[in-house]
Amino acid sequence: MRRCCARARRGQTSDPNRLGPVRRLAVALVCAVLGFTAAAAAPSHPLDPLSADELIAVRDILARSGRFSADTNFAWIQLDEPAKSVVADFTPGAGFGRAASLAAIDYDKGKAFRVIVDIKAGRIASVSEVIGGQPGLNDRDSAIARTIVNADPRIRDALVKRGFSIPGRISDAVHLQYMAAGRDRSLDQENNRLMRVLFASDQNAVGDSSPFVDDLMAVVDLYAKRVIRLRDLPGAPPRRVPHDVFDAKVRDAISAAGAALPRQGDGRSFSIDGQVVEWRNWRFRYGFNLREGLVLYQVGINDDGRMRPVLYRASVSEVLTSYLDPDEVWSWMRIFDEGCFGLGYLSAAVQPGREVPANAVTLGPILPDSTVPRFSDVFADRLYLYERDAGNLVYHQQGSRVVHARATELVIGFFAALGNYTYGFNWVFRQDGAFAFEVELAGQILTRFAAPQECETCAAIARGPGAAGESRTTLSPAGEGGRVHPGVIGLTHQHWFNLRLDFDIDGTANAVMENNVRHIPAAGAGAQQPALALAQTVFGKAADARRHMDENSSRTWTIYNPSRRERTGRPPGYTVMPMENAAAAAPRDDAAGFTLHHFWATPHREGELYAAGRYPNQAKSGDVDGIESYADDSSIYDQDVVIWYSLGTTHVPRPEDYPVISNMKLSVAFRPDGFFSRNPVLAPPNR
Repeated sequence: MRRCCARARRGQTSDPNRLGPVRRLAVALVCAVLGFTAAAAAPSHPLDPLSADELIAVRDILARSGRFSADTNFAWIQLDEPAKSVVADFTPGAGFGRAASLAAIDYDKGKAFRVIVDIKAGRIASVSEVIGGQPGLNDRDSAIARTIVNADPRIRDALVKRGFSIPGRISDAVHLQYMAAGRDRSLDQENNRLMRVLFASDQNAVGDSSPFVDDLMAVVDLYAKRVIRLRDLPGAPPRRVPHDVFDAKVRDAISAAGAALPRQGDGRSFSIDGQVVEWRNWRFRYGFNLREGLVLYQVGINDDGRMRPVLYRASVSEVLTSYLDPDEVWSWMRIFDEGCFGLGYLSAAVQPGREVPANAVTLGPILPDSTVPRFSDVFADRLYLYERDAGNLVYHQQGSRVVHARATELVIGFFAALGNYTYGFNWVFRQDGAFAFEVELAGQILTRFAAPQECETCAAIARGPGAAGESRTTLSPAGEGGRVHPGVIGLTHQHWFNLRLDFDIDGTANAVMENNVRHIPAAGAGAQQPALALAQTVFGKAADARRHMDENSSRTWTIYNPSRRERTGRPPGYTVMPMENAAAAAPRDDAAGFTLHHFWATPHREGELYAAGRYPNQAKSGDVDGIESYADDSSIYDQDVVIWYSLGTTHVPRPEDYPVISNMKLSVAFRPDGFFSRNPVLAPPNR
């Protein structure tokens, strides 16, 4: 999967080689502030995103400080969220502090800094050098990398000898693919800011997802402004293959499937008031930042007049794409899409009736723009909300009597265009008190050229079992992937998504238990078959709660409030219901450790927001920042508990995945378990 820092913005081309000049300080001060219009409302709650006026204040504070060189890129700006205790003590109308966090990437000094700006005080509150990693990449880095590549004669010569025509700048003739350095331990001694550059094989395509030029790859130092490593070896020669889905001849087959979605009624059951959404019995606050994209806060449900808290904060904490090819050209390719590029930063505009249903409401964040007097512009249509039919909510029939209700769900989400893949991230709320997270995977697989000889694995499976009819196993060569076209291999890879859910079920003091269904022997002389029993394990320490799925025992996990009881005597809780998932292929020695277990539980600590740590880009071997260090021997019983859930899939490409995949979906559900005294879709008892 490719990750390109420079992406389409407000109608610009998606080709990074054709983008206009990168704006410096003003455009680097990018922060998303959601609203229906470009008008910036003053924040009225501590969790409200930074307003346009606050962004201007941040810009001015940084400019006055004199602490950074002229060649500094201020990026990754977002609200520095106040402590949870501060939010809990807030009362409407009261004053509250405001601060912004950002990365200052000083190319002259060759250093990066984490900066906290106290907006109310009008000063920089703290500056700390980033050690052991790098802040995420952005358009400024792409522009520097492009200049480095254009100036290196070795790269030009390597492309020309492969048959490329390059009359002027390399970037004008070839699609350059900018990537993070990835997991390459040979680069651990490099402390500067790095980027990889790969080269698309098709010079004439509109789409930039052609197979890469084989065995040609550059690593550039963005501080030293030079190529520090160039791989230029003989490889499979490039050739024309049908990859460009923007070519009408290639995509003709899907034209019939492109009909507009049927329109639904204009009536809506949800309301949006500032940053607060209400739908049926649900109520939550939302925000949007460059790294995580959509964040939900203070999720609660009205239970017969009581607004009961369920979640304090819910977000996607990291997205990882890991390619499993042992070849040196590809083995480094383990990309932290969120920590290296930013889901909100690369969010994609959507259109009702196209990416989302025709009844969707879209919202637009605001970002600064030095070309207009108000220093802000609308980043339109990045967030969406809509209601959808969800089948039957309840159904029971007895003779001619029927109890029935149709289900409706509320969806709030956004899309992020991350190179050749686009992800749709949806939070889904149900009428019965359940909610879910689902991610939609779309786009194109990553491909490479191979010799066009017969696929040996294909021939072996065609031969069938052995001569005596015994079963026979064929093991494909390591890195073979899937043959998707003659001479083209789709690389096998994994997608991982980690959710961070700060549960506050009826308060902050919660607990976590694991549920396993066990078979017990038949009892009694007349018993005909074994019975089932539920084994429930209450976790004491975070380290004990590093757990895997287990379909054999129908394993689930319940987060509950041990100090409360509902009418049944059960403590109120929510149960994590795993669905499709995968086993991790990541090693233990890097920031991808969050994939090693599907379920984690840790005590709440301020600042622990990202499963792969704050700076997974160029994280060093043995880096201790991340979920593996958070899940220590601390107590998680009767504590403020955070749940981390890792959702993965292994994609072995098929011919049907080329040149564009049909969308796939992964999901996990969270169902009330003892939270209500009976099914909440019915009227409350004794009413």
